[in-house]
Amino acid sequence: MSAIDPALNDVIEQLAQRKADALNTLELLRAQRDRVEAEQAFLENPQVVREYLEFFLGAIAEVVAEIERIGGELRERVRRSHVDVLRQIASNCRVEQRRCLAFRDKCINRPLSHEKMRPLLNDISVTTRDQLTAFFDLGNAASRLELAVSTSEPPPDPRLTLNRRALFTRFFKLPKDE
Repeated sequence: MSAIDPALNDVIEQLAQRKADALNTLELLRAQRDRVEAEQAFLENPQVVREYLEFFLGAIAEVVAEIERIGGELRERVRRSHVDVLRQIASNCRVEQRRCLAFRDKCINRPLSHEKMRPLLNDISVTTRDQLTAFFDLGNAASRLELAVSTSEPPPDPRLTLNRRALFTRFFKLPKDE
């Protein structure tokens, strides 16, 4: 294996840090889920809280798997798909912040019958929000990889790429006059 470009090595380390952060978050969310289960009698809608936690446990675990896969593949070759996946993750995290706000509105930002549950609910919300915010950094990693992709992959053959008109013409040919 050849020596890794220092800039690429920095991206690999950046991905490793995001993965470590996410694994810590998963551990914290699992502990919070256990507390929710133990104290569900004090929650007004424990099912909503469980669903919220399960969604983020699954989503964060998927991101960890993708980061791990990409980090391993980067040691061999940088691909356009790596850039695209990292950008998509960062974009999805921005969208999922709405879920955090909805959770806060539904479960926290109102009077609770058992106020002692507010800190737990708030911790759950903050934990997920902070992890989503940390994943925004994957957009920066994608930008840094973009430079490596542009130098390592040859440009696409213009004969093989189709503009929009050519694409539709190829699939929807007009009938020929006979």
